[in-house]
Amino acid sequence: MNQTGEEAGAFRPLRILIVSRGIPVKDDPMLGIFEWDQAKALRAMGHEVTFFAVDLRSARHKRSFGIYQRDIQGIRVFVYSMPVGAVSPGILVKLGFAGLKKLFLQAFSPEGIPDVIHAHFTEMGCMAAELSEKTGVPLVITEHSSIMGGEAVPAKLLQVAKKGYETADCLIAVSGALSRKILEHTGAESRVIHNIIDDRIFRRYPAMEHEGYHFISVSNLIPRKRISLLLEAFAVLTGKTVSADAEPETGGNDGNRGLYLDIVGDGEERENLENLADQLGIRDRVYFHGRLSREDIAKQFSMADCFVLPSELETFGVVYAEAMMAGLPVIATACGGPEDFVTGETGLIGEYDTGEALAGAMEEMYQNRERFDRDAIQGYAQGHFSPEVIAERLTKEYLEIL
Repeated sequence: MNQTGEEAGAFRPLRILIVSRGIPVKDDPMLGIFEWDQAKALRAMGHEVTFFAVDLRSARHKRSFGIYQRDIQGIRVFVYSMPVGAVSPGILVKLGFAGLKKLFLQAFSPEGIPDVIHAHFTEMGCMAAELSEKTGVPLVITEHSSIMGGEAVPAKLLQVAKKGYETADCLIAVSGALSRKILEHTGAESRVIHNIIDDRIFRRYPAMEHEGYHFISVSNLIPRKRISLLLEAFAVLTGKTVSADAEPETGGNDGNRGLYLDIVGDGEERENLENLADQLGIRDRVYFHGRLSREDIAKQFSMADCFVLPSELETFGVVYAEAMMAGLPVIATACGGPEDFVTGETGLIGEYDTGEALAGAMEEMYQNRERFDRDAIQGYAQGHFSPEVIAERLTKEYLEIL
């Protein structure tokens, strides 16, 4: 296709195939959520979108097996479900590609093949690379993997990644930090396009009056998120001891400021974290809400004053962006993704590796709470992460490679 730059930049509807590791379901609402959000945004923009969910999770994830099709919100969805589980990346790609071929033959006639294939995550990208080579359809890969954003990548995964990246007509990373790591590990250059934040959910609830000042954190309760560090910081902030071996101080208080901490999420560390909150003497000010839907998280954001998460590593950091879409200022560690969008106007970011350091940031946020404008933070998030903004950027990339 020969187009002038002006023509390439103009909108025209495309046939887009999204290749995902799954699709959100009742029992696993986060499965394939980034891919599904993009598919909906592209469909809303006027494109014809087909969604392939290649679900290779182990049999312990209860679901139907085989191939099935459905239409959801104007998107043709084809699912290939096969219990595979923990195998090497090369074997996973081989098994997944077999399913991908079957879906492609079922979904498309020779006269109606897609204009572009857009795959997400490392192994799916390599599967889609095989499909792209066999069909001649241009390929876009979006990388989200925290493993690819780490200091060392297992050799077998690196081999799969390089195969996909070399085949791709366009490689996208969800943050600048991940883009730099991909270049370091593989020599592949990538463009940065962030994940979508569903503004219809996170802008839905206006700020509500509530008692005191609430910090809120949302994450899986796993070591990498460092919620134990957050509890220690909150103990410092409220005048309690941070030593789990010492008796909690009596009479410690937060200067009658009414400080509270809401923790949303579940995981392997939950029991230990609840015990730590007891040992630190802060249990009466810390609320563990468990795992919530995005809708219920948005409601919690409307009753909070600041989002805080001292994560060790984030390839993007979707929960920070969701909080900003709800208008909350954020406190983030310099852990990768948040460096792209946490600014002096939207929050605080730094090397908060001790309870005292993080407590200092939380104190600074509290003391300067009037400086952070919820409407301005929400507007920033809308301009950077909304479905319309991301769909427009993706469409530009598609048209360029065509």
